[in-house]
Amino acid sequence: MITDSGSPLHAPADLQARLVDPDQLMARQARADRLLAAEGAGHLVHDLPVRADGRLATVESRPWRVDPIPVVLDAPTFRWLSLAVAERMEALELVLADLYGARRLVRERIVPAEVLAATDRYRINAVGSAPARWLTTYAVDLVLDTSGVWSVVQDLTDAPPGLGYALLDRSVMSRVVPEVMGQTDVASMARFPGALRRALASASSVRSPRIVLFSGGLDHPSYVDHSFLAVQLGINLVEGADLVVRQRRVWLRTLDGLEPVDLLYRRLEDSTVDPLEIAAHGSVGVPGLLQAVRSGGVTLANAHGSGALEADGVQPLLDAAIERLRPMEQSLARLTDPTRPLVRLPLAAGSVAPDVDHAAVVLRLFAVSDGETISVLPGGSGRVLAPGDDPRQPTACTVKDIWVLGHTVAPTVGHRLPQVDFGRSVPTRAADALYWTNRAAERAEAMARTMRVISSRIEQDPGLITMHGGAWADRARRITATVRRDSSTVLGATPSIDLDLLHRELSMVGDAVAREIVALLTEASTVREFLSVTTGRVLSHLAELRSALQQHLTMVDDLDAILADFAALAGLWQESTVRGPAWRIGDTGRRLERCLVVLDLIEGALDPTSDDSLTRAEVDAAAVEVLLAANDSLVAYRRRYRSDVEVAAALNLVVNDASNPRSLAASIERLAQHSSDGEPALGQRFVEAARDTLTQPVALMVPELRQLVVEAGNRVVGRWFSTPVNPIVMQPTRELP
Repeated sequence: MITDSGSPLHAPADLQARLVDPDQLMARQARADRLLAAEGAGHLVHDLPVRADGRLATVESRPWRVDPIPVVLDAPTFRWLSLAVAERMEALELVLADLYGARRLVRERIVPAEVLAATDRYRINAVGSAPARWLTTYAVDLVLDTSGVWSVVQDLTDAPPGLGYALLDRSVMSRVVPEVMGQTDVASMARFPGALRRALASASSVRSPRIVLFSGGLDHPSYVDHSFLAVQLGINLVEGADLVVRQRRVWLRTLDGLEPVDLLYRRLEDSTVDPLEIAAHGSVGVPGLLQAVRSGGVTLANAHGSGALEADGVQPLLDAAIERLRPMEQSLARLTDPTRPLVRLPLAAGSVAPDVDHAAVVLRLFAVSDGETISVLPGGSGRVLAPGDDPRQPTACTVKDIWVLGHTVAPTVGHRLPQVDFGRSVPTRAADALYWTNRAAERAEAMARTMRVISSRIEQDPGLITMHGGAWADRARRITATVRRDSSTVLGATPSIDLDLLHRELSMVGDAVAREIVALLTEASTVREFLSVTTGRVLSHLAELRSALQQHLTMVDDLDAILADFAALAGLWQESTVRGPAWRIGDTGRRLERCLVVLDLIEGALDPTSDDSLTRAEVDAAAVEVLLAANDSLVAYRRRYRSDVEVAAALNLVVNDASNPRSLAASIERLAQHSSDGEPALGQRFVEAARDTLTQPVALMVPELRQLVVEAGNRVVGRWFSTPVNPIVMQPTRELP
């Protein structure tokens, strides 16, 4: 790539012209933003207040952009850099082994003891340990100055972040400029996840280890990185709450019970892994984990204590330590002067700021070691520096994909791991999230459809507001209150009801839809590995529409778009999710919530308090038409009966007709199927009782079935997602004389 200073970095002129084409850059940037959001980086970095189980999700906004102009390295340059990175990783492995073992560097004061004592990243409890490998993964930040010298900004040896980001950014770029990549010899990164998977397996003493990616969860700043990487590796992403230590082994909590875990691919910082031994921040670790590591019951990659090399006091000493233990043939000096002029690369207009068209870039390269071979990712992630940035702390939320041109050495394939079927292995936290994802989706869709139906009715016939002294408007308020589960709304026909009041009520429904979308996005973001890629795009679009709901800017057409997204989400759930235990739990949540939705709509649409039978019949018919439309059953009714809406026929369609997928009978039959397929929390008794209630009059059926459904939901949560508590009654102490 030709920089503004004139030094090559190292794109041919024809490739440069295609990449920096001013007629294409704006469209490419917009496409990159859209694709990045569709991959989860959009709907995940928003304000997520409360999860369905009451936990706070304190996620700050952390969006980033992919600049559509990549960093381009030619094959000789990358080959030299990859050799230097591999050598450096080997050398740092020796440095860690010495600092926790023979400590020659300490005795010779190359790394003085007081430096180690001054940092909280050096782990005393790791001294004397000898893991199979200290570093399985490694990352290094590099910069190129205007004189052509490459320098190390920092080494990342603890839980090096960014590999998932790099793979995600390449996935985006391959779709932003497919015509350019198709005509250019860009090295593929597709084989690197396989190399990482085999490197992780080789760190364990077990022949075919169970590997999980150990994350800090949704609150972690690099959660998108963790989530995408887990999908690429094909392993479960777990949090501290998913794991438990028993008999000095680590076990994964799943729907089928505890399953042994052999290796934790640690994406969680070393200081948070075990609250029993480290003054951990927060509660994301696993008590007793390090005892299990020392006992050989589980392996950590990277090893506990490897973050010592990232300490501020240790980093400046690493070059001398490397020179003492393993002099390097490919020299990469450390950047000691952060003000040194760096090569500046072109940017798409507005990717950082409107007036910034060139900027320096910090290149992060990644390597993995299987104990014999070190593989370096043929690419990486380039962090753009805003004007005045220290290379060690970029502030611009913009990255560049790194392209390597020409022939490069592909990662070593090595031995294939034995095939293992983990289809039934579902972490309880993942099942929990899928359950609440589906419940939130069903409730949000019902509220949005109700809001759309009533809004369109008012637009088409404003006279409904004054129908029978406001009786229809009051019934519409009843429906909106019940569907958003608000018992505080004071109901009752009154002449004071006007269009503004009803619009305010509908705005409250919009707020409730937005809250349910938040809950949906929160839960879905934690179970990315169970959802299809297309689902991410639907979730991203829902996140955009949520802001319009919150600002009360939603029109009927916007509600149609929301309903289309929910329909797509339901279709993807039914047709693109493997129907194993995870799907069964999630679908159980959807069917239970659908039962409650239909019951709420029936309760809101039918008002037994009116004394005027003629008025009541007319208003009932109009309200039941809203009930049918809000339950997506009005077209089915008109196709079947071809008449004005009659209450009895409408109720039969939404209550007893199992051929209508929106009916109570259809949902109960699906729950019966889940019960027979092995969902013990439902039980045959629930199914039989629920079927019996459908034969009762509506006034009796609604409260009885609601109670059955609520109790069934409580049993599902209690069976799968609640940790039993055995309380100990504390006896009062005797007063001392």
